Amino acid sequence: MARQRILKGLLKPIAIAAVSLGVVIAVALFVMARKDKEHDRFFNAGKSVNQFLSDYRHALEESFRKKDAGEVARFYSERYSSPKRGQWILKPEREEGDVFCFVMKAVGEKDYAKSDLENEVNNYLNGLASVEDIKFKIDMIEKIELERSAQLTVKFILDGTDRQGGIFQDRNFYRWRLVNEGGAVTYDWKIVKDELVEGIRVVGDGRDFRVFESKKELAAIGIDYKHERDPKLNIKDKGSRLKFGIMEHAAGGVSATDYNNDGRPDVFFADGKSSRLYRNDGVDASGQPHFTDVTHETGLDGIDQASAGIFADVDNDGYVDLLVTRYLASIKFYHNDGANAKDKVTFSDWSEKMGFDPARTTVPSVSACFLDYDRDGYVDLYVGLYGDAFKGVPRIPFYAQNGGANRLYHNNEGRGFTDVTEKSGTGDTGWSLSVVAGDYNNDGYPDIVVANDFGRKNLYKNNHDGTFTEVAKEAGVLDFSGGMGVALGDFDDDGYLDLYNSNINSNQRWFGEDITVSRYIRNVVRTKYVVTDFGEYWDLYRLLGPRWVELGKMIGEGNRLFRNNGDGTFKQVKDCRATRAGWSWSAAFFDYDNDTKLDIYVANGWISNAPNTDL
Repeated sequence: MARQRILKGLLKPIAIAAVSLGVVIAVALFVMARKDKEHDRFFNAGKSVNQFLSDYRHALEESFRKKDAGEVARFYSERYSSPKRGQWILKPEREEGDVFCFVMKAVGEKDYAKSDLENEVNNYLNGLASVEDIKFKIDMIEKIELERSAQLTVKFILDGTDRQGGIFQDRNFYRWRLVNEGGAVTYDWKIVKDELVEGIRVVGDGRDFRVFESKKELAAIGIDYKHERDPKLNIKDKGSRLKFGIMEHAAGGVSATDYNNDGRPDVFFADGKSSRLYRNDGVDASGQPHFTDVTHETGLDGIDQASAGIFADVDNDGYVDLLVTRYLASIKFYHNDGANAKDKVTFSDWSEKMGFDPARTTVPSVSACFLDYDRDGYVDLYVGLYGDAFKGVPRIPFYAQNGGANRLYHNNEGRGFTDVTEKSGTGDTGWSLSVVAGDYNNDGYPDIVVANDFGRKNLYKNNHDGTFTEVAKEAGVLDFSGGMGVALGDFDDDGYLDLYNSNINSNQRWFGEDITVSRYIRNVVRTKYVVTDFGEYWDLYRLLGPRWVELGKMIGEGNRLFRNNGDGTFKQVKDCRATRAGWSWSAAFFDYDNDTKLDIYVANGWISNAPNTDL
C-alpha cells in the first residue's frame, strides 16, 4: 500500500513534467520550422541575385561587342542615384619589373545619375582591346529585406588586353544597393546605388616567363608527362564506391630537386598511375631548356597512387633520397645510391627497411615534410593524413576531426624511422592537406604548421624535448577555412618567418551568413550527431567563443597572409592583395624576379558547373 501511495504521488509530477517537456519541444520545433522557412527565403533571394549577376556579366560582354553601354544600363533602376559618388578612375600606383599596378579611385564628389553611369561604362569599355573572361560574383550580402531590397558587395574580375597591347586583369569590389521591382513572386533586381570599395588593375606584357604549354612545346623540351588519376579513385571508369566523391579529383603533385648533384634542378611528378622523374640537361645555345625522362634509368618505375614526392638526404651520404606519400597505399622510400659504374645515379626501394611496411603505412597520406626536430643532424619526417573517402565524409564541414592522425617519424641516423607521434603530441586528426616545417619563433628548433581541409590550421611549437605544443589559437593563426596549402617565408625581411595559407575563396560565401550557420545547428539538433559530435562542437566553441556564428563567412573568405610579430604571435595582413585568389591549392614563397623580395605563387582553380558557378 505504501508503495502504491508513493507511486501515485509521483505520477502527477511526472505527468506534469512530461507535458511541460512536450510543450517545450513543440514550441522549439515550431520556432525552428519558422526559422527554416526564413532561411529558405534568404537562400532563394541569394540565388536570384546570383542570376542577376550572371545576366549582368552577359550584358557587359554584349555592351563590349556592340561598343554601347545600353545593355548594361538595363540593370540600373530609373531611380538610380549615387550622391557624392565621384568618378571612378584608374591611377598608377607602382611598377614591379615589367608589371604595372593601377588602383581605382573615386575622384571628386559628383552626384551620379543613370546617364552619368552609362557614360562611365562606355569610357571603360572603349579602353579595352579584347575581353577574355568576365566574372561577377557575390562577395557578401551585408543587409537584406527579403523579397524587397539588398545591400551587397560584389566581386568583378575582367581579363583582357588594353589599347596599348598590355595583358591585364581588373579585380574590383563594389557595394550595390538593389531593389526588387518585380514583387514577391518574380524577382526583378535593379541597382539603385553603387559605391567603390576597392579596385586594382595589374598589367604587363606577359613576357616575364617563357611558357611551355602545348603538347608540341613540351615535347620540344623533352617533357611528355600527362597526369593520370589514381585508378581506385576513378568513379566513372572503375565504379569506385567513394562516400566522399570529391576525392576522385585529388592526388598528383610536382617537386624540384637536384637528384644527381649536377647543380641543375630536376623535376619529379607524383602521379596516380605512373610517377616520373625528368633530368634537367641544361639549356642550349639558343636558351632552350631540355629534360630527359630518367624514371626507368634511375629505378623509379612503378610508383603509382602518389600524392606527393619530397626529397632530402636522409642518411647524410651527400645525395637526396625520395619519399612518396600515397593515398590509401603504403608510403614508399627510395634511397639514392649515387652514381653507378656507368656514372648513372640510381635509387633503391628501402621502404620496409626504413620502417614503412605496408601493414602500418597504408593510410590516406597526402603530404609530408622533412625537419630535424631534435637537432641530431638527421632529418626527421612529418606526414599529413587526409580522411578515408571510402569510409566516410568530413563529419563537421568547418571542423572535421575524423581524418587520419598525422604521423611524426624520428630518423635513426639514416638506418630507419620510428613513429613518435604519440610521444610528440603531433597526431592531429583533421583532414590535413598540407604540412610545412620552419622555426617561426627563432629558438633554433623547427616547428610544424598543418593546413586542414574543412577545418583549422595547427601550429605545433617545438618544446626542445621531443614534444610539441599546439599554439595556433595563442599565436593568432587558427584560420578556419578549407585549408589547401601552407608556406613559411620572411616576406618583410625582419628576420622572422611569416605564414601564408591558401584556402578557398568561394563565390558562394554569401550563403555562409549567420542565418545559414544557425540553420545548420538546428539541423544537427534534430539528429544523433548533436550527441556523437558534441565533443567537437564544444572544442569549436572553446576556440571561437561567440564568434562561431561567423564561421560561414570565415571559411570562404580566401587565402590569408600573417605577419610574424616576433613575439610568438602573428597578425593578419588584410590589405596585401594576395588573399582573394579563388579556389587555391598549394602555395610557395620564392623570389621570381631576383629583387631579394619574396613573391608568392599559388596553384589555383576548380571544376565549375555551367554557367560558370562553383560546385
